[in-house]
Amino acid sequence: MAHYLEHMLFLGTEKYPNQSEYMDYLSKNSGTFNAYTDLMETNYFFEVANHAFDGGLDRFAQFFIAPLFTESCSEREMKAVNSEHLLYFKQDIWREY
Repeated sequence: MAHYLEHMLFLGTEKYPNQSEYMDYLSKNSGTFNAYTDLMETNYFFEVANHAFDGGLDRFAQFFIAPLFTESCSEREMKAVNSEHLLYFKQDIWREY
């Protein structure tokens, strides 16, 4: 469930409802982002040019203030998480983990 929520948070907020708003903003401002879900925590991180930090931080913060969790994205992201699971599950180290 945590991994699914990790995916869903990137897909729009009340303030920035466009699904690609965050990615587009970072891309236009020399930025990158990623996240991962571990056994006990989920870690989100991003980089952006100094002049665009406030805008990047506002978009990032909105994930935790007012995420949309739109129905149109939910099934797609469930499939994406399941695909990742199936890919990694084939590797012994991931099964052990």
